[in-house]
Amino acid sequence: MNIASLPKSVCNLRNLQILVLSYNFKLTTLPPSIGNLKQLRCLDLYQVGIRVLPESICCLTNLQTLNLEKCSNLKMLPKNLSKMRKLRKLVIGSDIYVDINMEDPMLTHMPLGIGELTCLKQLSTFVVSQLSDSAGIQELEKLDHLEGELAINGIQNVVDHRDAYKANLSSKKSLLKLHLRWPVGGSDVEIECNNSKEVLEALQPQPNIEHLRIHGYPGVMLPGWVGSSTALPKLIRLELYNMPNVEGWSSECLLLPSCLQDLHLYNCPKLKLPTPLPSSITHLSVGKGNDPSLESVENLLSLSFLRITGFDEVETLPEAPLRNLTRLQYLDIYDCDKLKRLPTEPENLSTVTNLFIWRCGGLESLTEGLRNLTSLEELVVSKCQSLKSLSESSLQHLTALQKLRIWDCPELEVMSVDFQHLISLEDLELDWLPQLTSLPEEIKHARRLRKLEIMSCENLRKLPEWLLELPALTLLRVIECHPELHKRCEDWNRIPHLRVENHVEL
Repeated sequence: MNIASLPKSVCNLRNLQILVLSYNFKLTTLPPSIGNLKQLRCLDLYQVGIRVLPESICCLTNLQTLNLEKCSNLKMLPKNLSKMRKLRKLVIGSDIYVDINMEDPMLTHMPLGIGELTCLKQLSTFVVSQLSDSAGIQELEKLDHLEGELAINGIQNVVDHRDAYKANLSSKKSLLKLHLRWPVGGSDVEIECNNSKEVLEALQPQPNIEHLRIHGYPGVMLPGWVGSSTALPKLIRLELYNMPNVEGWSSECLLLPSCLQDLHLYNCPKLKLPTPLPSSITHLSVGKGNDPSLESVENLLSLSFLRITGFDEVETLPEAPLRNLTRLQYLDIYDCDKLKRLPTEPENLSTVTNLFIWRCGGLESLTEGLRNLTSLEELVVSKCQSLKSLSESSLQHLTALQKLRIWDCPELEVMSVDFQHLISLEDLELDWLPQLTSLPEEIKHARRLRKLEIMSCENLRKLPEWLLELPALTLLRVIECHPELHKRCEDWNRIPHLRVENHVEL
């Protein structure tokens, strides 16, 4: 159910303690009478279209939990929020570790006096503003019971670095995840560069922090505490995003923590990483950086996940750094526009089980690059606009492949794809392929195929009868294809062992 307004009768339930309105995207306002629910302990507005909360909500003085997660239209919080002294959990925004390119949030400031909510244990987002009637970053000072995660947005608005010291992040002993965010681009970036290092220095958290993410920092040098094994000895995950000016750390003897497992770098082209990198790293993501950030992979013998994204000028990935990765299982290659081929030499890529190739517009063939991937179980090829072939020589060794998804490759001749060696294939998805006019007959050899999805293949008008001879096929999904195909699929609905999902519109 997706309601546009709260029924009046709800606000007459004077003894109501829990109100859940999650996923009501059409609900943009709450009535002032919401303030009548004096016994309310929990108000859950997860992913609701709410824009402004009524001031009467501040009459809910027994409220302990206010969930505003993924309320992407929310512009402001009530001015008198400080009256809700029993509030323990105030969740705002989204998961801070989801999207490196996320837009600046709609919420522009925090109300004055939010620092008086000393019972708060969870405050997921704090927005700094220069508005005179908004809370400054120093209002975090008294919130010593905060735990879990905290994102501080709008740090460019901290004019005096002494206010950042007053936030007293070093005293918040239960805070484990911290996200510090400057805007990316914008007219005020030059202003914030003047004190950005001093402000970041002042925002050093308590030493038990496990996850640290810094986004859009405009300075040239990072303070020594960022990622330091001395200042943050328990750091497990470090993310540095969109820092085009950063060259390194102010501390020459910096070593990253020996327990660091996840390292994510994006758009830090001048950054020189401290060496050696900890051998404990199992997940590495590098994007829009310089070649040395790729070369640093070589000694990460425990690496199981590698994502390479945004190397716009690279025609081929370096072979040498990948040779020692004997534990690598997940390899993601995103947004490498000029990439023409995958690495072909390293035999150790035989450990890779999952390969994702997205938006590599210059990639014309995978003939060589798949040859050594004998353990590959999942292959996703998406939005590769120039890809023309997946030939026999590239697929014949993929006998362990269980899932194959080919999506939005307009030049790919699907009939040239050799399926006969894919004897373990269970899940096949063919989406947005205008060249697909009939299914390759070699799919007959995929005797374990359980699921077949075909979406937005506008030139495919019928399916072959031999498809019914596949003994394991139990699900056929056809979405937004040619009308003739949808009409023919209606007849297949009568086949007992096969479930047909026939969606003319998604």
